[in-house]
Amino acid sequence: MKIKSPLNILIAEDDSAHSMALSRNLERKFPNAAITVVTTIHDYSEYIASSIPSVAIVDLNLSDGCTINLLNSPENVASFPVIMMTSFGTEQVAAEAIKRGALDYLVKSPEAFASIGTTIDGVLREWQLIQDKRRIELQLKESQTLIIQQEKMASIGQLAAGVAHEINNPIGYISSNLSALVRYADRLVQFFEFEDAALEGCTDLTAKAAITEKKRQLKIDMILKDLGELISESQEGADRVTKIVRDLKSFSRSEEDKAVLSDLNECINSTINIVRNEIKYVAELNLQLGDIPPVLCYPQQISQVLMNLLVNAAHSIDQKGVISLATKQTDDWIEISVTDSGCGIAREHLERIFEPFFTTKEAGKGTGLGLAISADLIKKHGGELVVNSEVGKGSTFTIRLPL
Repeated sequence: MKIKSPLNILIAEDDSAHSMALSRNLERKFPNAAITVVTTIHDYSEYIASSIPSVAIVDLNLSDGCTINLLNSPENVASFPVIMMTSFGTEQVAAEAIKRGALDYLVKSPEAFASIGTTIDGVLREWQLIQDKRRIELQLKESQTLIIQQEKMASIGQLAAGVAHEINNPIGYISSNLSALVRYADRLVQFFEFEDAALEGCTDLTAKAAITEKKRQLKIDMILKDLGELISESQEGADRVTKIVRDLKSFSRSEEDKAVLSDLNECINSTINIVRNEIKYVAELNLQLGDIPPVLCYPQQISQVLMNLLVNAAHSIDQKGVISLATKQTDDWIEISVTDSGCGIAREHLERIFEPFFTTKEAGKGTGLGLAISADLIKKHGGELVVNSEVGKGSTFTIRLPL
């Protein structure tokens, strides 16, 4: 394996003779290496806080303390390999150093100093293997989690399709019955109007008075006035349920093998129906859907991305706020922006929000996969997902898709 050059080698040694011997041998082995010598734990800590060495050779005991505790620092172990050394050595000390995270341990001697270059070669090779293993393990974990997420989405899709099917039949009865009820109510109103006209010409004043009093007691006039509005509102509710069922079926539909021309504004409206319950209690929804042409895409995937962005926007708002959703065409691109008036994203988090497993939510409230999956889906469409945010003012996520 080829060692990357030039190396940045850090020596923590308070004995000048030993540090000079190490430096001379290292310069012979690695003539282009940058070699830095520090003599205290304080200087060592300051150095690694600003610069990460390729490898560190650290004396077990410096003038201001024992350095083995430095290996407890997660950043040391994760960022660069460490070789511990001492003037005397026991198996117990060596085992403790290796256990704490050192990759090698050597006892100071002319022979050890002379072969320090070979020791570093071995340590860097081992470090590279460790890094490769970590990377492969992370990739495997990401792949496993993404597969699980996809399986969950497929299960949710099947559940949504089943629920939609079960709702579809009873809502059909309700809609049909309401249509009949509209006709019946209209006939009842006509009958009561006819009855009122007949009563006006009634000569039996006692019967007329009794009927009028009964109508007043039963509040027939108020009922007739409200009847049309009640039926109208019920029909509107049934129509909304029907639309939600239709959107659920669309959302749960198996993705086509090929991309299809889709109306993104229609995708947005369907997705809003799915997540409306997440939004309505925390934010007012402001739609600014422009006149845009159809886009060649996988509509279910776009709906999934929109759902993630809208739910995240709702979760970012503590008190009643506003979520704006807009579409427009810019040159050969279609842009969909989701803007919220929430808490915003800290600057140090902006560069990491699309990383798998990164989340700023409390433990148990987020997997850190929603935005990672969303960015990946948009990338597969040949587009991009970008974010602009300011703490305390809110965030804007913009989907850009090519025409």
